[in-house]
Amino acid sequence: MLKYFHKMIMVARKNLGTEEKQIKTKSRVRDRGEVFTAEREVNNILALTQATSNRYWRFLEPACGNGNFLEAILRQRLDHLKQDKVEWHKKNREFSVLKVLSTIYGVDIAEDNISECKKRLQGVIFDYLPKKSSKEFLLAMNAIMDTNLIVGDMLNGKDKVFFTEYSTPAKGLFKRRVYALTDMEAGIDKVIKDYPTVSYKELSHE
Repeated sequence: MLKYFHKMIMVARKNLGTEEKQIKTKSRVRDRGEVFTAEREVNNILALTQATSNRYWRFLEPACGNGNFLEAILRQRLDHLKQDKVEWHKKNREFSVLKVLSTIYGVDIAEDNISECKKRLQGVIFDYLPKKSSKEFLLAMNAIMDTNLIVGDMLNGKDKVFFTEYSTPAKGLFKRRVYALTDMEAGIDKVIKDYPTVSYKELSHE
């Protein structure tokens, strides 16, 4: 898990751009320090990620807000995925999209932000999969978002933050392991929960 954690890019939000585009209310800024990622900052980060050839590197935004950055990353990766004739073949497409989605992580202190973020990423996926997707795909998509887009406090509540590592030992299969953030930061490679390898069509089943 330590190797996995090192591949995450931690993106902190900064106060760039106009206030109207970056805040919901002044009280949320005062009480939570909530300022959303500006479009200029999103574009700057995307310029960096375009230099990487691995669409399956794992990315974490520890204060993701309602998903400005994560939505852009997902679009960039799906654009890249569409260029791969094998991965985008209809028999592989659902698994490939889920594999990309499983590499994107976001944490935010506000539950409504995480809810909005999930809806935005779902909307992106449906933009790329216009035809009716299988029920199993939809369940797996929601299961991944539930583990990867979470409510948490990365400053004062680290002991309550857990990340699920998704690996793909073979085409169509997912392996899940859960790790505690506090262990990861302490350099302890300890698995909190280890799930059996399953088909992506069974991913939502515990």
